[in-house]
Amino acid sequence: MNITMEAQVCKNYTERWVNKYVEPRKSIDRVEGFVIVAAVFMTALAILSPRRHQSRSIIIRYGVGGVFILSFPLLSYTVGLMQAGKIKNELYPVWAMFLAMLFGGTSSMSVQKLDQNKQLMKLYCDCILFSMCTGTVLGGFIYTFGMKHSSSRLVPFIGCLFVVGYLLGIKTAEQWSAAWLASKPSSNNGIKWLALYMKGEHKLSASYDPRTMQGYKYPILIHAGGAKIGENAITLDNIWCDNIGILSSYYRAPIRRLKDLCLSFALFHLVVRRYFGYTCPESGLDKTRDLVLDGLLQTEQDYERAFQVIEAELAFLYDFFFTKYASIMYSNELRYYALSLTLTLVSIAAGAWSLSVLNRHGSILDSRFVQTSTQDVLVTLIALAALSVSQFLQIWSYCVSDWAKISFVCKYVAHPSWQGNTRIEKLLLCFGRPHKWLRYWRNTIGQYSVLDSFSSSYRHRLKHLLPTEEAGKPVELPMQVKRAVARTIKNSTNGHLSHGTSALMRHGMSDELCGACQINDEYTLTDSILAWHVATSFCEISDTIKRPHDVHPNQVVATILSKYCTYLVAFAPTLLPGSAPETKCALDEIVKEAKEMLHDLVSPREKYEKLSELEYVVGGGRKLFTYGAVLGKALESMDNHANRWDLLADFWAEMMVYIAPSNNVAGHIELLAEGGEFVTHVWALLMHAGILERPTTTIIP
Repeated sequence: MNITMEAQVCKNYTERWVNKYVEPRKSIDRVEGFVIVAAVFMTALAILSPRRHQSRSIIIRYGVGGVFILSFPLLSYTVGLMQAGKIKNELYPVWAMFLAMLFGGTSSMSVQKLDQNKQLMKLYCDCILFSMCTGTVLGGFIYTFGMKHSSSRLVPFIGCLFVVGYLLGIKTAEQWSAAWLASKPSSNNGIKWLALYMKGEHKLSASYDPRTMQGYKYPILIHAGGAKIGENAITLDNIWCDNIGILSSYYRAPIRRLKDLCLSFALFHLVVRRYFGYTCPESGLDKTRDLVLDGLLQTEQDYERAFQVIEAELAFLYDFFFTKYASIMYSNELRYYALSLTLTLVSIAAGAWSLSVLNRHGSILDSRFVQTSTQDVLVTLIALAALSVSQFLQIWSYCVSDWAKISFVCKYVAHPSWQGNTRIEKLLLCFGRPHKWLRYWRNTIGQYSVLDSFSSSYRHRLKHLLPTEEAGKPVELPMQVKRAVARTIKNSTNGHLSHGTSALMRHGMSDELCGACQINDEYTLTDSILAWHVATSFCEISDTIKRPHDVHPNQVVATILSKYCTYLVAFAPTLLPGSAPETKCALDEIVKEAKEMLHDLVSPREKYEKLSELEYVVGGGRKLFTYGAVLGKALESMDNHANRWDLLADFWAEMMVYIAPSNNVAGHIELLAEGGEFVTHVWALLMHAGILERPTTTIIP
């Protein structure tokens, strides 16, 4: 009997001990698990967020977006666990501080989506909730910790926490400031001033030269409105033409790159102005058109450079709307460096102090705290290491960014004492050298083929269910494609664009094929793109069968642009003329017809033979796929296959340029966060040539 009673007492005591110590320890283990997840999040954001606009990788796109979205819920839930637990851990304040760092911004990214820049109240409320959550944890800890420890042990730690809290408030304000800067035109971003300035910019110089930028007084730094822009404003022609110090050495490659970078920076502000709804009064001037046609596209050797200028411009555009770089540059860069370094060092000091005190004096083991274990120390070290790596990566990424380069060049121009300083000029040359690991975008182009968009095979259907296969496999964008597009822009007469009719006339095929370019209510531009795409695919299959080893250079240009225009129809219809739903409808219709015709055919030869049998009957209903196949047979009948590909390359280059002008500025900017589109590069180039909209009717020079 006594043994039974003793066993019951032992059981009750064990249950009480488990409920008192073991179960709370599980809660602490969960907190530690979330702290490690936060460390992974922090490191991932620091490493991957600068690559967000450079890649279409699903890991980067969805990984960075997911981490960014989950940061605040992770903070809220973990802090809630800390508050709800009956038993605490003395390292909770360090972990709470670390979680606060994650929300306070350990990456350069400010928003995930473009419209989030306008959700300032939500960001403000999130900041308040974040402060309340972390403040409750820290306040409760200070109270309970102070009951057991002397003030001499507590004061240094509390001091560190208050410093960290203050610095975190400023860091969080950086994120809010970046969103506010990109939300509307204001005196802080200088867009209002720029809109007024550009109305009279052409009156500021009697002559201009687009080759040397003489007379192009496009402002470089505009962020302070009228406060910093006056008679001593730094303009594009100052940097290009004033022979200031080492900047006069234009033929030195690093200096030439820096000058082109300043051109990109000046042009990016003009796109921001248009995004905010201001007009482009300079678009009708010869000076504007000449900047692109006679400046950037002066000779064929300059075409690659022209696209490099646009790539840098779009990188600035992405940074302005999606990162903190503009806010950092427009405020105070030295303060940013000092703040980030101080925050990192103080946080590490607070964590190290906590570990030192616990190791020296042991933990408080009563009803409120559990024994600090090796596991707790390891989690703390992981958190501090992740914090250090992410903060230093963030500082480094800004130091090597184009924003830092522009800021340094402008300071060099504004401070005569810097000019002639050997060390400063060596640093300037270093800034101008290219770095292989720093690129603006992936230089690939999306592809979509109607003939390959369906298959009866199980594997093909399974692949199309995966998001990575959604838009097809992109291909490397060859320079010859860029040259073909640049040549078309260069040869446009007074900005007049054609959707293929000019190419047909030049190649003497207007009588035979011009009907396939006539746009009307029944035969839209989208229909023309899809029909010519089927025709181009037919010619590609024909040459694959008949001339497998004789690939004409212009065949590459024509097929890549054909599949890219169809890719835009499928995956970016908002960037094209007409209604996006109607565009998708036209694609669905032609894919359905193609599937009915070629459903059981696999090999190129089988498809070619089937397509060769198709006949288009006028009045026999809307059969766009059949019409495209008949058009392809007409092209195949040309005597010289080289002439055929020359015609198709010119046609698709004209079509690419024709569809690029658009008023959907937000649509182009939004896609920059997903890797960007080649059509956006063409759109920007045309905009700076004064071509803002596509013509309503085809104009044949």
